Amino acid sequence: MISRKIYTSLRITVLVACLSAVTGGFYAFVIAAACRFIFRMEERTALLWIGVPLFVAMTILLFIFLPKHFRKEGYIR
Repeated sequence: MISRKIYTSLRITVLVACLSAVTGGFYAFVIAAACRFIFRMEERTALLWIGVPLFVAMTILLFIFLPKHFRKEGYIR
């Protein structure tokens, strides 16, 4: 019984962590690319100074807020 709870907790944590990292990376890339074209920046500068901080911030925020939405949709219990 305890191993089942550990497995469920681990599965939920991995699911939320992976989805928040992928989603954070996607949005960080899109916003960094848009800033690169709008402000005529170099690719390396845009990804380093805009993409990386956005990736970290979005991943942390999504890791905090995604479980509520997943529970509402029924993906996790």
